[in-house]
Amino acid sequence: MVIEVGNIIKGYLQPLTFIDKLAGVVKVITKTDLDENNKPVVKKFPVACDVNFNECQTTGKYKDLIPNSSLGCIVFLEDTGARFTGMRGHKQVWKSGYKLIGWVNNSKLGFEDCSVTGQIIATIINQFPIVPFNSGMYQSSSIQVNGQEPKSGQNPFSKYSFDENQSQYLMYPFDYFSLLIDVSFEIDKRCLTTFVKGEEITCSTGSS
Repeated sequence: MVIEVGNIIKGYLQPLTFIDKLAGVVKVITKTDLDENNKPVVKKFPVACDVNFNECQTTGKYKDLIPNSSLGCIVFLEDTGARFTGMRGHKQVWKSGYKLIGWVNNSKLGFEDCSVTGQIIATIINQFPIVPFNSGMYQSSSIQVNGQEPKSGQNPFSKYSFDENQSQYLMYPFDYFSLLIDVSFEIDKRCLTTFVKGEEITCSTGSS
C-alpha cells in the first residue's frame, strides 16, 4: 500500500524533465565489499522497489540513485509509515507518510547561484493536485507537503554508504533537500481482493 501510494506521487513528478533519476519508495539494500586490507565492509544504498535482484547483480542498478557529476537532479521517496485513522461507512481512512529526498547539481542545471533548491521545491509542490482525486482503489486522495527539513539537521544521505569521491557531491556546487509529505486516502473494503499465493519464484544469484 505504501509503495503503491508512493508511485502516485512519482507519477505526478514524471513530467519534470530536469529530474534525471526519479524513483518511488526506495528500499535499503546492504552490500559487502572488501577494503584495501581485504576486510569486509558493509555498505547501504537506496534502491527503487521495482529494481529486482538480477538487475542489482548484473547491471549495478543499486548505484542508480547515488549522486554523480553527470546528473542534474535525483529524487526518490522514503517511507515513514502508514496510519489507519478510522472508518467512513465501508471505507477505511488512511494517512501515509514520506520523505521526498532530492539531490541537485547546480552547474549541470545551468545555475551558479548558491542554490536553486527553492525553485525546484516550488516546482515539485506545484505538480501536486490541489483538490482530492481518485487513483485506482485509492479514493478521495490528497497530497500534503508539510514542510522542508532544515539543513542544520541530519543529512538525508548520511544513512547511506558513499565513497569519499562520492561524498564530495554533497558539497557546493551540489545541494540536497528533504520534504515531509503526507498522503490521505480512502479504501473501500468492498473493492479489496483477497491475497492468493502464487507460484514460487526462484532467484538467480547471477553466478555462472
